[in-house]
Amino acid sequence: MMPKTIRELADEFGVSKQAIRKRLDANFRANYVQTVTRNGVQTLVVVNSGYLLLKQHFIGGNNRKPEGVPFTSNTGNTIELLNQQLAIKDSQIKEKDEQLKSMQKLLDQSQQLQLMAEKKSEELKVIAVKNSDSNSTGRSNAFEQLKNKWWHFW
Repeated sequence: MMPKTIRELADEFGVSKQAIRKRLDANFRANYVQTVTRNGVQTLVVVNSGYLLLKQHFIGGNNRKPEGVPFTSNTGNTIELLNQQLAIKDSQIKEKDEQLKSMQKLLDQSQQLQLMAEKKSEELKVIAVKNSDSNSTGRSNAFEQLKNKWWHFW
């Protein structure tokens, strides 16, 4: 079965396009609605599992038993719908797992770079301390030599 547009669904269920749009909340759109280009125009289409949910809502009503008509269970469609939803959720979980692996790899790289930067900083501190020690002894010697010059006696 092909994905159906909002107009096609409204015609099939005998309701207005506005009634269909009202049911397309953000969660429903994220899971069951796709944007396709038909005749150069972008159109929203509802995938098969979303179609089954809408069909269950509009045609099934609120599952009240009409007077004089025996209630029949629609378990075949329900099981098919649940299997489709399960497949969608499985693919979403796999995608999230891949994202977690990627984020963990980036975190590890960041920690390694931070560790390298800290080691480099420590090395520079050690070098600076050594240089300051050698400069301070050199400065004191230079200061004593300047003391002994004749113009310092004035």
